Amino acid sequence: MHKFIKSIVYINLIAFGLSLSCLAEQKQQPWDGNRTTPVHLIPLKDEFDQIIVPTESNPLPFSARFTCAPCHDYKLISGGLHFRTGAATAPSGRAGEPWVWVEEKTGTLLPLSFDRWPGTWRPEEIGLSAWDFTLLFGRHMAGGGVSEPADESITPASRWNVSGKVEVNCLACHNLSNKQNPSEWAKQILRQNFRWAATAAGGLGEVGGMASRVGPTWDIIDGPNPDDTEWAVPPFVRYDRSLFDSRHQAFLDITGQPPDSRCLACHSVAPAAINKFQYDADVHTIAGLACVQCHRHDITHAMIRGYEGEAEHNHLLDGDSFTCAGCHLGGDPARGPKKPAGRLGAPFPRHRGFPPVHFKRLACTVCHSGPWPEKDLTRVRTSRANRLGIYGIARWETEHPAIFQPVYIRDAKGKLGPHRLLWPAFWAEKEGEKIRPLLPGEVLASAKKILEPGAAAARILNALTLQLEPDEKAVLLLPGKVCALNVDGGLSLSPFPPPSFSDTLLWAVQKGDAILPLIPDFEPGAETLDPDIESRLIGILEALASLEDVPGKPALVYKNFLFQVVETYLEKTDYPGPAGETPQLGWLSEGKFEPLISEFEQRTIGRLVGTEETLTEEQVALVLQALNRQNKEFVYIASGKMFVLGQDDKLKALDHPAAQPVTWPLAHDVRPARQSLGINGCGDCHRINSPFLFRRARGTGPLQTQHAKVLSANSFSGLSGIYQRLFGLSFALRPLFKGFLFLTLLVIGLILLLVFALGLGRLSGLLEKGRRA
Repeated sequence: MHKFIKSIVYINLIAFGLSLSCLAEQKQQPWDGNRTTPVHLIPLKDEFDQIIVPTESNPLPFSARFTCAPCHDYKLISGGLHFRTGAATAPSGRAGEPWVWVEEKTGTLLPLSFDRWPGTWRPEEIGLSAWDFTLLFGRHMAGGGVSEPADESITPASRWNVSGKVEVNCLACHNLSNKQNPSEWAKQILRQNFRWAATAAGGLGEVGGMASRVGPTWDIIDGPNPDDTEWAVPPFVRYDRSLFDSRHQAFLDITGQPPDSRCLACHSVAPAAINKFQYDADVHTIAGLACVQCHRHDITHAMIRGYEGEAEHNHLLDGDSFTCAGCHLGGDPARGPKKPAGRLGAPFPRHRGFPPVHFKRLACTVCHSGPWPEKDLTRVRTSRANRLGIYGIARWETEHPAIFQPVYIRDAKGKLGPHRLLWPAFWAEKEGEKIRPLLPGEVLASAKKILEPGAAAARILNALTLQLEPDEKAVLLLPGKVCALNVDGGLSLSPFPPPSFSDTLLWAVQKGDAILPLIPDFEPGAETLDPDIESRLIGILEALASLEDVPGKPALVYKNFLFQVVETYLEKTDYPGPAGETPQLGWLSEGKFEPLISEFEQRTIGRLVGTEETLTEEQVALVLQALNRQNKEFVYIASGKMFVLGQDDKLKALDHPAAQPVTWPLAHDVRPARQSLGINGCGDCHRINSPFLFRRARGTGPLQTQHAKVLSANSFSGLSGIYQRLFGLSFALRPLFKGFLFLTLLVIGLILLLVFALGLGRLSGLLEKGRRA
């Protein structure tokens, strides 16, 4: 033990010496011109600034703050673009993609941002704590900022002491190892293993246990939980000892120039419903440019975003040299008119035939970025909004929010540029003209059953399936639909066509390629039932009786008879209610028989299953009625409209600023010159029904409605539709004008030729007369 303590002290002294030398070099020495990355064979440290010995019985996860700090200024880095989420003083620059809180049950698509971008809400405005925000979006965050709060800002009600903070994850970008796993990072964040996420995702070791299952009083210094070694197991790490040498130094394959795959883990954007082999990457990527060659930074990690005017917000820039024009045209006034153009081999664009006014009023990205304008906007999915790039047994991606591009909007300087668009959807409390978004939990607390119409049906199908044969499963029959349980425990459409008996029965059995009645045909009035039929009925009724929170006792009504299970026996009694010509399952409560699921549930499931929408207008009206019982006014925002209840309790769709779409600029993917707007002439944009100016953006979202907002492309651009149509008509008539002008010139030419000929004739006659004289 004495030798072990001496070795630990020796290692810490070495590390301390390295720290001092690195810090001294960093403060005194500028870059020496060497373009290689030093070999990172270094001791790993935990959050208590202690060197990690992988052979210990319960080592702590590695900390980037203390591991990287000897050579890199962690505090300076943590102010970088990717790590300042939640910082109140950091300049934001132009708007970017917001974080979107997607909650399907309540139909919530709430855009959030700490930068107060138009149409977004600050998390604290809706009561979302830093810990909650990290749990929701940490899957695609790089750590730091809101996910690494100061100790004095941590409230007792939070779980930071259990989960730990999410430090800046240096390995997420700079680790070249193929073990770097963004999916593992997302899983660890979901498990609330915040302080362990970087260790697991970086492939440094195997992390087990879940902080989400541990009590709120547990602390990392408590170590394992001896009272529970199966369920409430605190997080732990087993390091990969092959990474360490005999001095407990670990080899990290670090690069100063992260590959594109690291960037695309969080910044992928691709058209929805497209095969991978059909996708054409950005023209710069195809040409061999890496993301970091344009989006550069120094130790401050103030990433260059590459838009005009960025120098106002980024201390690394003194002009627009890293914009489209800066690379391709040069002549940046801040750098001098004679500064060489063509950065990284960028070709000089000629733009023959383009009126100069285009370059004053349009950004380069209008013609060169995003998809070609078609009749409809192109729907895309992004990593951050749709949870792309997280892989495992279950897929995490979501269809909502639906993001569309491009719509053309003017920036603060009046230049038109392409933007992405999403329509927000959320419940809110309304006071005058002001609204306050509600947390999904607040809505579910008041109207959970209304918002989960398929939950009861799913539980019933699961219970019925458990008592069927292994090759059988229960299904729900609705008009024109066959619904079955999916892998997530919800309902999805079955590929089977509805059978002939679907108009009279709700519940059936899928067996192979056939749909059969759940209850076989039998004569209910017979003195004795077939034993197989009786056993089947008992099994079905007992399966339903096993469900919790049901409105009554399960029963079967068939013609004038009521069947129930009493002390494991099937009891048949007369039923005084309406006779049913087919067997009907239901609940019997206080002598009243009701179907297993209500007509509202049947109606709602029939409308929503197989669609992207999760709410109907009927549901919205019922939820608003439930919320309004609090003597406050509540509304629902969706599809570009604000839905309110009128005095007659009927739903009304109104316009409201909060329902307007949220937009942000796009730059990638860049198309090659031969696919740019204008390559076919002015008609690419200027014609009567040009998609560039006149295609429509219809409000979308979780609500199934016919009252969606519809906006024309020219309204986004701030252009007059009538003027642009007349202007486009002029381009259609230009061939006629050109033909008429050609004919006019031809006639004038012929006339001039005739006049010339006549004049020449007269001149020749005069000359002849002169000779004779």
